[in-house]
Amino acid sequence: MSTTVDASLMRHVNKRTVLGLLYQEKAISRSDISRTTGLNRATVSSLVDELIADQFVVEVGTGRSSGGRRPIILQFNTETGYVIGVDVQITHVTTVLANAGREVVFQHRRNIDAMAAPLDESALTRLIAEEIAVVKRVCPPSPHGLMGVGVGLPGLVDHQRGKAIYLPNLGITDWNVRDSLAAFESLPIFVDNDANCGAWSEYLSTRVPHLIFVNAGIGVGAGIIINGHLYRGAGGLAGEAGHHAISPTGDDCHCGNIGCWEQYASERAIQHSLAAAGALMPDILPSDFVDQCVREADAGNPIYLAAFETLAQHLGVGLVNLLNLFNPTAVFLSGTLAEAYHLMQPTLASIVETRAMFMNRHIPVTPASSISVALGAAGLALAQSIALLPTVL
Repeated sequence: MSTTVDASLMRHVNKRTVLGLLYQEKAISRSDISRTTGLNRATVSSLVDELIADQFVVEVGTGRSSGGRRPIILQFNTETGYVIGVDVQITHVTTVLANAGREVVFQHRRNIDAMAAPLDESALTRLIAEEIAVVKRVCPPSPHGLMGVGVGLPGLVDHQRGKAIYLPNLGITDWNVRDSLAAFESLPIFVDNDANCGAWSEYLSTRVPHLIFVNAGIGVGAGIIINGHLYRGAGGLAGEAGHHAISPTGDDCHCGNIGCWEQYASERAIQHSLAAAGALMPDILPSDFVDQCVREADAGNPIYLAAFETLAQHLGVGLVNLLNLFNPTAVFLSGTLAEAYHLMQPTLASIVETRAMFMNRHIPVTPASSISVALGAAGLALAQSIALLPTVL
């Protein structure tokens, strides 16, 4: 009995190894798979035949011969199925449809009217369900169809139970996102912190084994990749970098602390700087607030240039703290503040070069794609839906 179970488990492990290799390689032959994995050719051929039958793998032609028959080239079938990724922010929601190769085939952004009724659990559930419905209508046919939905949220998330523990900038606590969406949607729902989703997306795109993804907009969060794995911490809540204090007597924060990095390196920080300089500022920021400010700064408006300079200084100080703590290979900046990267880059580079320790002074800080979080959420759904693929857990 145990021999049968062990053999079955070993076959699953080997099958996962083969599919994982095919997922990472653009094109590879059965003999290349055998050499790379150490599995014998008969085992590889049998596993590949199963994967072809399951429509996860396709034969795409023949390669060059090294003396015998020309090898048949294999590829992961990126059209085997599709996943949806949803990036929920305070001012907007970005939704993508991606194939199994994480290639985006459709994306949609919906701005949130900040002057309308407050976003509570019920309103957010309906909004996310509506965005999923928009994407489902344009999904092409495929062997495995729509496999799942990943949702990235700005706050503390229990990814295993599909719950938002605390979304500080929305005042939402203990919201079971998965159960709420199940009333509207039959697809499997997977939920995670937005910065974690972004970090996973950048890792899959770059394969940089040590990276930090900073998502900065109304709030600030970080996703951390260590040795190619998403770092979650003991309770799964690591990465709330926006709530490490950079001032012992600073401004009050929604989290209950004072002097949090988020208060000095977010859209609110720009708002405060501009208001202090005499500009009229709305109490509730519009979804295109950073874009408006960038246009003013690009036009040479001195108070806007000064606001971004102050923002870059505070953003840089917090980044140096993260660099010295984690010593990553790269940092990716995302969120609405990434729209102002060209305005902040000289100051950010100067602060990192002068305040970080040793080799950390040379770690690049670059802007991430505007859909990194949504694409990472889709990747989360993909990894959970195809059990043979690498997972973030």
